Amino acid sequence: MTTLFDLNSLRGKITSAYITLVISTLALGIIAFSGLLLLERQVTEGEVIADLRNAVLEMRREEKNLLLYADFDALARADEQASLAREILHENIALLKALLSESDSSDLIHGLTAYRDSLSRWQDAAETERDARQNSIRALGHKIYTDVESLSFREHRMLEKMVRESQWFLFISLFMIGLSIYIVGRQLKRAAVTPLKQLESNLMPIAKGQFNHLNPPSGDREFVAFTDAFNRMLNELKSRQKRMLQSEKLASLGILASGVAHELNNPLSNISSSCQLLMEELTEADQEQLYTWLKQIDSETERGRNIVRTLLDFGSRNIFQKSPLRLRELIKETQIIIGQTLQLHSANLKINIPKELSIDVDKQRMQQLFINLIQNALNAGGRGVQLQIQARLREPSPAVFPDGAEVAGDLRFITDYNGLYIEILVADDGPGIPAEQLPKVFDPFFTTGEPGHGVGLGLYIVQEIVSEHDGCLAISSRPGKGTQVIILLPCRE
Repeated sequence: MTTLFDLNSLRGKITSAYITLVISTLALGIIAFSGLLLLERQVTEGEVIADLRNAVLEMRREEKNLLLYADFDALARADEQASLAREILHENIALLKALLSESDSSDLIHGLTAYRDSLSRWQDAAETERDARQNSIRALGHKIYTDVESLSFREHRMLEKMVRESQWFLFISLFMIGLSIYIVGRQLKRAAVTPLKQLESNLMPIAKGQFNHLNPPSGDREFVAFTDAFNRMLNELKSRQKRMLQSEKLASLGILASGVAHELNNPLSNISSSCQLLMEELTEADQEQLYTWLKQIDSETERGRNIVRTLLDFGSRNIFQKSPLRLRELIKETQIIIGQTLQLHSANLKINIPKELSIDVDKQRMQQLFINLIQNALNAGGRGVQLQIQARLREPSPAVFPDGAEVAGDLRFITDYNGLYIEILVADDGPGIPAEQLPKVFDPFFTTGEPGHGVGLGLYIVQEIVSEHDGCLAISSRPGKGTQVIILLPCRE
């Protein structure tokens, strides 16, 4: 029972409001029913008074027939009506308490009794005495009629008053019920509808892929429990997303291992050749030649070290951290990692990026982004595909994407961002993407390749990385015309 009326719970608030409304309606219904009972009693009083009045009127009519027209049979009828009136009054004296005081009812009963006695005396009286007794009968009959008419008038006034009060009570009851429904509705809106709308608004960014912490829109237990469970789910999704990104990187590393081995083979061969020459000519070569060979060994060793370091940086697990980097150098390092893959596909990669263009990004994630885009282009384009990566700094202006492009990432960048931004274009001259498949390219595990050739996470991870950097991207493609990936990232002034 305590939980049922707990005002810190949405269920408790709704139950309390509902029960309050029911109790209020029942109370008003009981009062209205009591009013109807009073009105029913008043109607019954009116019927009794109407019977009493009819009996008195008949009594007076028979009195007139007796005294004016000497209809002696009317005497018995007048006495009968007077007796009927006295009987009605006597039987309903308790019902007529509201209209007649005890003295008034006694006077009326005594008047009817005296009237009957006067009729009896008039019948027994001599002819000479009847004229005198007629005045007494008329006076008593007139007083009885006047009292009954007064009683009937009071009954009508009381009935009218009761009807007016019932009308006002009905109006007030309807007003109170409507007001109660309005107040309960407002409270329920404040307790349920408004928090639900706020919750829906808070969930919109999450639906767009921004895994922000969800705050409870209300202190009610249900909302708090829901947001706690939802936040646990978000944390689990973030964790799984990171593991998925790492798995994709490891899968890429497996593909790139042969390329890196090939890249390392060249400096190692040069080092080996220089060492052999050095050992053979150690005693005969001049100092300048020895120095040249040693310098070549040192240079090739540094080259091999850079290749290994680039691979280790890419494969390591690090915390997301932005730092200013030269975009051209970043892509050059990425090209070292994926160089052998480009050679295997006989692909040509052109880089058109200003040397001084800097970008504030997480290096490892951006390398993953470009590797995924290049691998997608190679897998889709086949041998001899031509790729190009361009970038430029754009002045504050609304972002414009080609017609029919599929947009993803942080869409607030398009609507809310108003500053310098970097536009990166990754394009290929491959077969393109069919129009019916373009809306699905960012879906996880969607792939156009054959089974066993990729799991369809490349572009999904690309849009996640762009979202992490508060940017957005778009893919436009036409069958036979290649594919363009446009990435927009904010730039510090």
